[in-house]
Amino acid sequence: MIPFTFGPSGKQLVGIHHAPAPARALGAGVVLCNPIGYEAMCAHRAYRHLARRLAADGFDVLRFDYYGTGDSSGPNDEPSRLRAWLDSIRAAVDELRAIAGVSSVDLFGVRLGGTLAVLAAGGRRDIRSLVLWAPPISGRAYVRQARALQMLQGGGSPVQSAADADRAPALGYPFDAPTLRELSAIDLLALRDRVAERALVLPRDDLPAGEKELAAHLKDCGIETEFRAVTGYARMMDHPETADVPTAALDAIAVWLRPPGERVVPGRPPSRIRPAVLTAWSQPPRRAVREEALTFGDGDRLVGILAERDGAASVGTPAVVFLNAGANHRVGPNRLYVSLARELAARGYPAFRFDVGGLGDGGLAPGMTENQVYSKASVADVQAALTFLTNIRRVQRFVLVGICSGGFLAFHTSHLDVRIVGQVVINSQTFEWRKGDSLQLSLRRNYKSTRYYLQALRRPAVWRIALRGKLDVRGVARTLRRRATTKVSLRLRNLASRLRGLPEQRTDVERVFREVSSRGVRSLLVYSSNDGGLDMIEEHLGSGARSMRAYPTFRLEIVDGADHTFTPPEAQCRLNDLIVRFVESAWPADAPVPVDLVANLHHATSDSSDTYPETEALTAAPYR
Repeated sequence: MIPFTFGPSGKQLVGIHHAPAPARALGAGVVLCNPIGYEAMCAHRAYRHLARRLAADGFDVLRFDYYGTGDSSGPNDEPSRLRAWLDSIRAAVDELRAIAGVSSVDLFGVRLGGTLAVLAAGGRRDIRSLVLWAPPISGRAYVRQARALQMLQGGGSPVQSAADADRAPALGYPFDAPTLRELSAIDLLALRDRVAERALVLPRDDLPAGEKELAAHLKDCGIETEFRAVTGYARMMDHPETADVPTAALDAIAVWLRPPGERVVPGRPPSRIRPAVLTAWSQPPRRAVREEALTFGDGDRLVGILAERDGAASVGTPAVVFLNAGANHRVGPNRLYVSLARELAARGYPAFRFDVGGLGDGGLAPGMTENQVYSKASVADVQAALTFLTNIRRVQRFVLVGICSGGFLAFHTSHLDVRIVGQVVINSQTFEWRKGDSLQLSLRRNYKSTRYYLQALRRPAVWRIALRGKLDVRGVARTLRRRATTKVSLRLRNLASRLRGLPEQRTDVERVFREVSSRGVRSLLVYSSNDGGLDMIEEHLGSGARSMRAYPTFRLEIVDGADHTFTPPEAQCRLNDLIVRFVESAWPADAPVPVDLVANLHHATSDSSDTYPETEALTAAPYR
């Protein structure tokens, strides 16, 4: 994988080139067109596997992010985004032709990525094939479905008026009225051009939605079209943590795309990939930020994006490192990490978002498996990232930021690594994970916090829903009973300790927070008021984290109106403000680092390797 940037100045895009072995090069190229929003996060792993599969077969493959999405430049709320997405696909086709020396290109897309591929191919003569997997045929129906999914995930509110509809977010992104109108106007059955030589149309295996009609229409347009039912779509588009890679379907796609005959291109032209640097902008007031895509770790198996302000930061300024939220790749849910990293970089804090091994684009270390979101072995990759930043930018202090399982990883790394001076833990569901716990953690996310249910009991509408059987009353009751039993048990143990003249019993989690706080590490814990993880942290630290009130370096913030991944735009603004103020108040940008701290940290930064010696203690004694 070779990350790089391309596209016009001011609208640069980030891509990853999967190059074939020179001896196997077919002289054929494939551009993979992403879905949008949450669907892109779900499909990311399948796209990476398809790119690797095609490159192994001899194709030059380009994965990339549209303008205003993923790692590419542009804000989330750019107006009239459809044209920018289509221009991005066209720029990707031109770039792949230039770097791989191919005359024609195939386009692949899942969901809206397939629809955009058809539209972008119009008017071109260099598109050989289209592979369209469950493409929305009607833009109007797609917008309705996107809004419904947003509501189902708890990230939206009922649409009350046409004005509200124009501002409603969809799939985790805010869409302005012009963009929604442009999307709603799409009708693939109205197209009449022969946009490619051939096409493969794959339907959904859960809710087929007119894909067979689209295949017939493309054939009427003079395109050699095949309609083929495959399995794997529903599991591929499941939650990123549980999504499967549809290996059989990807193999079938690779076979169908292969050019006729066995051909290898002699004298393959040298790759002409540009440097992986782009200019991005922070939130208003807009300030320029330099971003660079970097590979590091053993065998360059890890990929990250470093955001910096023009001019080197002070040696004393900590770098902020973002850790994977669940199985989402480095951009974070709702692209939260991108906007926050750019904002912090504009204020003088180097910000690094990267994928640990087995998540996103992170290559596996020996003994690792993919999609292990609660793995203490990933601490080694975090420490490798810290050492890498020290080697290339002389950074000596670090603040870790993680949502959900990223908070789990921040907690364990902060305990073991003295280079960490701060951690931001957001809606973490657990700090103690054992093999087989994943189902329970999933259930914890599905059930909301106790305080949410206690407040809901006062609302008549909730009782009406329960009486109609549309509320899992038994599941809620079991969850509340388990939580209450845990709290009572802890209080009884502490009462027994006091009666015997012994100190209160503390959980391992509380002991770790006390240890790192005594060491001077600042901790900001942020929880949505309705998130089930709030009960977990209060089981360890008491209501409102009262057991940590003696530590000025520890802080718990509870945010109303936010879901687990802070989907509503207002909740995202609140979270960004909390984190920026936390970093700026604790470590003013460009302030010199104390001399004694440099001496204390020297042993942790003098080793140029990508590992840190304390990592081995992780599996033997995770809390001590």
